[in-house]
This record gives sequence, structure tokens and C-alpha cells, in this order.
Amino acid sequence: MVPKTWHEARLIPTSGIGSPIEQERRATSALLAVISAVDEFGRALLKPCGAPAGHVETYVEVPFDLGKKSLRPDGVIRVSRGKREWTALVEVKTSSNHLEVDQVENYLDLAKDNGYDAVITISNEIPPVMGSHPLVLDKRKVKSVPVYHFFMGADCLHRLDAERSSRSPRPGSSLDSR
Repeated sequence: MVPKTWHEARLIPTSGIGSPIEQERRATSALLAVISAVDEFGRALLKPCGAPAGHVETYVEVPFDLGKKSLRPDGVIRVSRGKREWTALVEVKTSSNHLEVDQVENYLDLAKDNGYDAVITISNEIPPVMGSHPLVLDKRKVKSVPVYHFFMGADCLHRLDAERSSRSPRPGSSLDSR
């Protein structure tokens, strides 16, 4: 059951866009809404993070307590398949805003305490090496809960194209029915 304080992501958010915080909130809501509404897109993004194929639910601005701290990740993604449930906390930075080590590490602690499966960051920050994270995070925390980073550029479309091509038969292959 979903707590009443969790608000479903919306494709067309009802909040304003008067500040960078509102811009980030709207972008997060729209992206998470598409992830849950478009199965192929959601699967292409979440499969490399360890999520099973299944029913995807997304929420924005979810409040949590971590000890004496009140935390509010930008989003939560939950994938259900049978009795299995996979959950990730999401942090998004838009424009020239940068991810912060303390914030991401707090979310790693929060994910570990709640038995969640991953933390996903999305920003314009390019990691030094493909498949790595742009921040230098405490290795002990990353060992407990994996952290994934999506570059908010062509990364999303590239993953979708890769997923499509892996399922499409190649001309001349034994799966090609022509």
C-alpha cells in the first residue's frame, strides 16, 4: 500500500515553473510519468538498474525521515512483478544545478534502511567514464545500495534504441521471417 504522502507523477504537472526548483519538480514529474506510462521506455531505462519487467509506479517529492533528518527525494520508482517489488529513489538536477555528495549519500542510507534496491541520479553532469557516476561517493555506501546515473541528454534515447535493437531481428538472421 502506498502512503498518502506519496504523490503520483503526472505528465503535465500542476505546479508552477517560476523557479529552478519548480523547473526540476516539473521535469521530474513528467519524466517519471512517462517511465510508468510507456512500458518500453521504462523497461529500457530500468532494466540496466536491475529492475524486473513489471508494473511500474512512480511518485514525486516523497517525504522520509532518516534519523533526525527529513529527506525528500525527487522521486520514487517502484516496479512490481508477482510478489517481487523493486524500488529506487530518484534525484534529478536540471539546468546548471549539480548533484551533491551529501544528498546522494543520504539517499543511499535511506535506501539501505528501507530495503530499497537502488538510487538513480539524473543530471547534465557527464561521468568521467561511461557507466560510472559523476560524484565520488563513499564506496561502502555504494556497495550496500547501487547508484546509477543517467545523463539527461541523449542517454535516455540511446538506451531506448539499444533496447529496441536487441529485440528486433536483424535482416538475414534466423529470426528474420522474410
